[in-house]
Amino acid sequence: MSFKDPPTLQQLARRSLLKDEALTISALLNLPVQLFPPLFKDAFTSRQRKILSLMVAAWPFPVLPVGALGGIDHLETLKAVLDGLDLLMSQKDRPSRWNLQVLDLGNAHQDFWDGWAGLLHEVCSQDVFGKNQPVGNHPIPGGKQTITIKMNLSLKYCRHSKYLNYLHWWAEQRKDGIQVICEKLEFTGPHCPELRFLKFSFVASIQELAIKSIHWDIYNLALIASCLGQMKNLQKLILMNIRRPPDLADLQEAHIVTEIFSEFSKLHKVHYLHVNNVYFLKERLDQMLRCFERPLETLAITHCRLSELDMRYLSQCPSIHQLKYLDMSYTTFKPSSHRFLGSLLERLTATLQTLKLECFHLTDFQIRDLLPGLSQCSQLTEVDIAMNEFSVVSLKKLLKHTANLTQLTLEKYPAPVEVYDDGHSVISDRFVQLCSELMNTLKGVRQAKQVYFVSMPCLRNYEFLIYNLKGLDSSEQLRRRGLSWALINGEQVSRDSLQL
Repeated sequence: MSFKDPPTLQQLARRSLLKDEALTISALLNLPVQLFPPLFKDAFTSRQRKILSLMVAAWPFPVLPVGALGGIDHLETLKAVLDGLDLLMSQKDRPSRWNLQVLDLGNAHQDFWDGWAGLLHEVCSQDVFGKNQPVGNHPIPGGKQTITIKMNLSLKYCRHSKYLNYLHWWAEQRKDGIQVICEKLEFTGPHCPELRFLKFSFVASIQELAIKSIHWDIYNLALIASCLGQMKNLQKLILMNIRRPPDLADLQEAHIVTEIFSEFSKLHKVHYLHVNNVYFLKERLDQMLRCFERPLETLAITHCRLSELDMRYLSQCPSIHQLKYLDMSYTTFKPSSHRFLGSLLERLTATLQTLKLECFHLTDFQIRDLLPGLSQCSQLTEVDIAMNEFSVVSLKKLLKHTANLTQLTLEKYPAPVEVYDDGHSVISDRFVQLCSELMNTLKGVRQAKQVYFVSMPCLRNYEFLIYNLKGLDSSEQLRRRGLSWALINGEQVSRDSLQL
């Protein structure tokens, strides 16, 4: 038998108040400020539309993070919230407590509703019309006070079209008092949704576009790309899992890719580019990178295939000379191409802060080309070259070349190849011994903070071992089929939680 805590007096008072709609409405003007968030949450959850509308109008704080409650994509709930904005804007002489300036339909500030008292100052004192305001925001002519609606869109289901159509129609009728800002647009569904909403006025404010569906092909990408010209303020572009249709001819593919890159060239503010598992990138990397006018600060090319020509261009590309973040994990190309990455690192010694080359097929031979540039990247705070194949000798040489990298706070290295038997399984005692030697080598070079030596996963059960600054006794390995787990300093952690 389980027992729930009895309701508090405040909870009982709110329940009683919401049962009498007329009483709630009459009490709003004198309702204590501290009761607004919990009462609003109760009314929102129970979908009491009239009370909800009145509470939106009477909201006593500058920001109402209603999207964090979930369920705002329910059309009737959205209408109730927007009715509250209508009521607020209709007031010529607003009561002094009616302070709403920003209606946030996104999922930011999710902790506000559970612990709102402690977070109130943080949430409501933000400069929402200053540096945190999206670049696509424009003042309404005439200087009239406006209300801003902020949102992030993650489109997965067709039902979102009704929600967006209504919001757009409603906002267009109130251009003089409402501005809608969409900071992030994400496609995660199996099908390309209706694209009419990409012509809506708020599309110009989008700062981040992410395509993350596992079902999309190049045809879907081309449809979205045709609307990219509307996203004048796009700063982050993320493309993931774009596959090739089986019936696509090479000539047709070339035409489609050219059209996509033509639209990319209209994105003059992009400084963050992440391309993951996009099949058509090979031998076209130069065409894509030439599209971006602004120097990139973040470049991630992961789970892709590149040619030697691609790598040669990457080492010379003028738009990436200011990179702060470079991730090329799980990307494959000819072994001879690694020397071009070494040349790139030599260009980035003054700016690069994060370098990720996990499972980059580096060996003792290739790492030699990277050491001269890597050793001079004095701004590096994170380096990840786990899942590569180095001997103890090469790893010691690598660690000695990090003497100048005093800003490093997180380092991930592969366990040396000598820790595996002929069946590619880890010999635990040898793992501990050799990783201990490597750690001592590093300690003799500089003072380290977070350092991990990680073994390859065993093909049989996907187990792996991790060795950190405090060591790891092989007897502490936690075995769990289907997941990757290890014990670090007595604390159970997952491989994913370490982003290894």
